[in-house]
Amino acid sequence: MLKICVCLLFYACSALAHPHTFITVSLELNETELKVRWLFDEMTSQSLLEDFDTDRNGIFSPKETEAFKKEVFNDLKQFSFFTHLKVANKSVPLKPTQLFLWRENNAFGVEFHVDLKPYVHQKKSIGFWDESFLCALSLEKEQIRTSLPYTLKEVDNAYYYGYLLEFL
Repeated sequence: MLKICVCLLFYACSALAHPHTFITVSLELNETELKVRWLFDEMTSQSLLEDFDTDRNGIFSPKETEAFKKEVFNDLKQFSFFTHLKVANKSVPLKPTQLFLWRENNAFGVEFHVDLKPYVHQKKSIGFWDESFLCALSLEKEQIRTSLPYTLKEVDNAYYYGYLLEFL
């Protein structure tokens, strides 16, 4: 059942694709680290909470977090975790260093960290979108915590709710 849900969530055929999952993105970043937080829509959250909060206590144990990482999160690598980092105008593969799960009311939350130390003092941009058209991501200025100067642009392409942060 879980594998079927994961496949339905993340591998829809592009010809029939439209968002089935809505994710509110929030960010915290500085020169050396990016923290990305996702809060899922109610319907997706219900499935994820049911599948991964196995003891139904609202707190995710290391075992539950590892199960989510193995069964869902690691598969998102092929989509760059919906987070597209460019350094000096070249795409850089993301390597999340930490993963946290939480429950906020009835919503399922995910936080992952990305080490930016290798790219200090280099021109960076970070985009948020899903090329499979299955997930719609939203990002507002109020959801970005940083002291770094940046511009936030909507990506003008066929992606649902695409956003690009360019650092000045």
